[in-house]
This record gives sequence, C-alpha cells and structure tokens, in this order.
Amino acid sequence: MYQQTIDLNMIPSGVPPVVHVNQYETQLNAFIFNLYKGNEPFAIPNNAAVLFNGLKPDGNVFSFAAASTSGNTAICNCEQQMVPLAGDVVCELRVRTASEIVGTLNFILRVEEAPLHDDSVISETTIPLIEQAIDIAANLAEYIETTLDARDEAVASAAAAKESEDNAAIYNSNVEQTYNSIETAKSNANAAAQSANTAAATLNNLSATATTLAAGASATASYDSNTGVITFGIPRGATGASGVYTQTSGMFALSVDENGDLWAHYNDDELTSSNFRYDSETGNLYYVIPEGA
Repeated sequence: MYQQTIDLNMIPSGVPPVVHVNQYETQLNAFIFNLYKGNEPFAIPNNAAVLFNGLKPDGNVFSFAAASTSGNTAICNCEQQMVPLAGDVVCELRVRTASEIVGTLNFILRVEEAPLHDDSVISETTIPLIEQAIDIAANLAEYIETTLDARDEAVASAAAAKESEDNAAIYNSNVEQTYNSIETAKSNANAAAQSANTAAATLNNLSATATTLAAGASATASYDSNTGVITFGIPRGATGASGVYTQTSGMFALSVDENGDLWAHYNDDELTSSNFRYDSETGNLYYVIPEGA
C-alpha cells in the first residue's frame, strides 16, 4: 500500500495538474493534497468540508468527502468508483462551509488502462493459432451461443454497476445536503447563544433609582446605556383632608373597639342610648325615631 502527495493551487495556471493512477487500482490507499493560494499555503477553515468530485469518461460522476483535514492538507481515500474506467477524469477539490464555497482546486486524474481487464480470459495452452481457428470453426455454433450468453451477462452486470453508481452519487449528494443543514443550524444556534449572552450581561448590569417629583407632575423614566441605570421620577401625592370628623347636632357616628364592642358617638342631649335598639337574634342595630318627631 502507498500514498500519493499532490500540490494543488487555488489560482488557475491554465494547465491543471495531472495525477497518474492505474485502472482497477488496489495498492493506492490515499491521496494527500497540499493546498496553496498562489505562493502561500491555503489554511482549510475549521468549519469547512473538503469534497473530492470527479467526472468520469462515461459521463458519470462521483463525490467523496475527505477522510481528514489539517492546516493546508486534505487526505482523501482512493475509492473503487474513481478508477474503473481508463482515461482522464476531470476532478476538483471543493472547500466549502455551510454558507459558501471557499475555494475550488482543479486537476486531472489520469487512469492508465490496465493490460488485463477484470473479465479478461487468460490462455492456458500454447496451441498454434491455426489449430485454435480449426477448433473454433468446428464448434462455431456452440461458441456463438456461449458468446451471446456472456454478452447478456455483461450487459446485465454493466446495468447493475451503473445503477449502483447512480445510487452512490445520490447518497453522496444527500450527505452533502445534510452536512450543510447541520452547519447552518450550528451557525444559527451560535448566533442565538451570543445574543442571549449579550442580553443576560445587559440585565445583570441594570440598576434603578427613583426621585420624587412635585405633586401633579407627570411620571418619568430614563435609561443611561453607559452606566446601565434606570431612573424613575415619581410625583408626590396631593395633600388630602385631615380625616378628623366631629358630629354635628343630632348626628351620631359608630365605631368598633379592639374588643369588638360597638360604640355610638354624639355631642348633645338630643340622642341617648334609648334611641338605639339591638336585636340579638338577627344581629341588627336599629335607630328608634320617637313618635311625632
């Protein structure tokens, strides 16, 4: 097993770098990409994802997330979907956060054709070609039938492989969308937390004072953002009556003392205790007016 190290520049030079790999690669386990912007290393943001995207010669695409990132380096695994077809695969490393694409670095993945394909048949004899031709002619019908069966199986296998590849592309797209949604939610949560912390700090620093205003003035309130002090202006209440009551002639007043006794108060001889009658059964107190009065 081995790894390839490739330097990629975010600023296009007109000729994209070419990375050579073998068809059906089994020994290459990872690409190590060092990212640059001009002459300076490009630091991958902590909250960014790095995607390895490619367009294969048959028109199908693949997309895989980097296995790890650190500083200006992204490590991507070599996947089977990258190298099944010989030819040039147009590739990019896409660096993006939840809200934007930070940068794109283009290159060519050149898949060199293998001398033997996965379905190649290796000869097991050294029979001269003329003898092979005689054998083929003698068994032509059987050979054609076998070839047609093999062709049908190959067509079915290719269709299944393409369906699997299409499903993988859809899966990777869904993974990227889910990642973007998670990053957006994290960003919104961080903003809400920061707003809450700011509001809490403001409330913790609040204090209040009150001043007395002249009677009849309007109440006021003011806030000093520099000191965090709220000042209230509260008008003084108007002076009321003395509350002292004196019975006039012929009038009386009732009061209850701390023992619960009821008292009638009057200031002349026109009223006496005989003017009052208490009904103990009903608890009613009656004022008796003399007949003819």
